[in-house]
Amino acid sequence: PKMGAVWVALLLCSLLAPSQGLPGSASVSARVNKDALEGALTGSLANGHLLQGLLSGLLGPDGLLGGLLGPNGLLGGLLGGGLLGKDGLLGTVQGLTGLRIVNITLPKISLRFMPGIGLQLNIYTQVLIDGNGTVGGLLQLQAEANITARVRLAQDKSGALRLVVEDCKTLLGDINIRVGPKVPLVGKTLKGVLGSVLPRLLCPVVDTVLGVVNSLLGCVTSVLPLGALGNLQYTLSSLPIVGDKSIQLDLNLLLRDAEGNVVQPAGGPSVPLSLPPAVGRGAQLGLSQGVLGAVLGLAQRQGAFDMDISSSMVPNSISLTTSALLSALPQLSAVVPGSLPLVLRLRLSDAPVVALRDGTATATLRAAIDVIARRPGFPLQTLFSLDSDIVLDVTPSVSGGRLHTSLAVDRVNLRLASSQLGPINISLLEGWVKDVLAAAYVPAINKAVSAGIPLPNIFNTSFENGQVDIADVRLALVPA
Repeated sequence: PKMGAVWVALLLCSLLAPSQGLPGSASVSARVNKDALEGALTGSLANGHLLQGLLSGLLGPDGLLGGLLGPNGLLGGLLGGGLLGKDGLLGTVQGLTGLRIVNITLPKISLRFMPGIGLQLNIYTQVLIDGNGTVGGLLQLQAEANITARVRLAQDKSGALRLVVEDCKTLLGDINIRVGPKVPLVGKTLKGVLGSVLPRLLCPVVDTVLGVVNSLLGCVTSVLPLGALGNLQYTLSSLPIVGDKSIQLDLNLLLRDAEGNVVQPAGGPSVPLSLPPAVGRGAQLGLSQGVLGAVLGLAQRQGAFDMDISSSMVPNSISLTTSALLSALPQLSAVVPGSLPLVLRLRLSDAPVVALRDGTATATLRAAIDVIARRPGFPLQTLFSLDSDIVLDVTPSVSGGRLHTSLAVDRVNLRLASSQLGPINISLLEGWVKDVLAAAYVPAINKAVSAGIPLPNIFNTSFENGQVDIADVRLALVPA
């Protein structure tokens, strides 16, 4: 059957009030509604390995029905040496000891959220059992079961989040039995036995399903690589908040450099996020501006934002020579002879500052820029130095399970720090500096941060190729 459309939102949120976040962390919040969680469970169980594990636990020789129907189990005893066996009432019937499970339907799972408590988990499944003895096809049994369990969220000693069962009930539905004509009493007997035994034996199936959920919860806090920059890890800042229609997870993002040192996000302590009201079905994910700031800061610590820009790095349409500055700096001709190649040396002393406001995301770089002349046979000559605020527009997108950012120069504000040329009208240089940065500097830093930010695995929710919009300091993602 075709699955309904799933709505996903990714939000970059502004900061609100102080939080109890971990030192060196940035805030992340996720909200998952019932449909998304049910879909994640069903999808994970449908995965071959997880379904195989469920079936093995239910049907294996040491499992629930394996133990029930095996030679040492209740029905195995009845069929092999008890009521229906060699010395039993139907001892003359041969071949009934080879019972085997031939099919089990993929469990249908539904959830009900219990605000402030946990979840109610409903599981429906069917099991088909065949006789496989010398008589062949002598017995076929199909049983339906509805399992209802109440589960709550808890953290183990390591801090990992887990769902644990508080109570469980099983309601056995129809039991359909087909038997050969020579054993008219077997059907009635088996139905009575199964009706009294199966309900209390099937509740442990809930543990298998919860194992799937807990494995998904474990994925939320896994360590994710950032290539040469280091790695990041999402950790739970508190127990999830269970509402009537959704679960909210408040996370901290810890960022470490290649040496394992925690990178402090720019802008102070971690603060909580406020997610907007849910719209549609699926999940929402909110990343504070500290997340982007921390990743850009990590790249800055690795030297990605420090660069010497020479004429070979810019197109011919941009002149990186002293002659290009003569109209703005006529006094230059008295200091350097002819036309000499220039180098712009950029150095950042602080991490980029990310801001989300008025529907846009920006990163401000506070850089020192030295304008240096290269004269063959002479030492490099610094003509003047500038302090700058380089404001970059940040355009986010999602692909490959990561949040990517594309940076572009919005504006450049310059201040004269020192000069070998005397007074300089800095405003005449801003357009030229901006063109040089756009041509050579920004492409280089875009490459440095191209790996993107791995998003947390929120119950296998896919944010792939989503449409990203920024409005009212929030960045929203909806699947394409």
